[in-house]
Amino acid sequence: MQKFRLSIFLVIITSVSFAQTEWKLKKDADEIKIYTRSIPNEKLDEYKAVTTIKTSIENVLEELISAPKYYDQCESGISYHIKKLKDNQHVFYARKDLPWPVKDRDLITLLTVKKITNTKYKLKLESLPNVIQERKKTIRIKKLMGFWLLEEVGDSTKVTQQLFINPEGSLPTFVINSLLIKGPFKTFTELRTNLKISEDTVLGK
Repeated sequence: MQKFRLSIFLVIITSVSFAQTEWKLKKDADEIKIYTRSIPNEKLDEYKAVTTIKTSIENVLEELISAPKYYDQCESGISYHIKKLKDNQHVFYARKDLPWPVKDRDLITLLTVKKITNTKYKLKLESLPNVIQERKKTIRIKKLMGFWLLEEVGDSTKVTQQLFINPEGSLPTFVINSLLIKGPFKTFTELRTNLKISEDTVLGK
């Protein structure tokens, strides 16, 4: 999980409303599909990424909630586990160093795991910005909403991530929207790779 939630920073996107506009397919490669859609009265888009991975739903869930323990000098580009609120709620921290003159960004995310059925889980994502003190010269992202949806399909798991986030401050809209494709594609590529490594290790390959 160290890098997967980091699409939040690789993507660096919009605000918090899920209007039902039409999804547009922007990328279809390596069994990963990336869609975006516009939001009424907003300049920026939200995205949805979908893939199917040949592994159990439990393996995907474990991968998404695993992360190193948070500490003050944590590295850029890695997601850290701050604490567990309940058995199904986890708080994560991540930050991203950005090139001057753009200010660095950080984010605290509450992830709530809901078991819908034995073959379907939904992991709700929302911002929890005040858990730890804000850092100097770093903009704390306060608006985020989205989810992971895990669905068992035979001996595989269909994985969907939908995310909508406001990076705060001033960033060019065309730059942010262009990263809506690159960020989630990288996230899903790493997720597939790590789960394949885990599967191969278990099978002794």
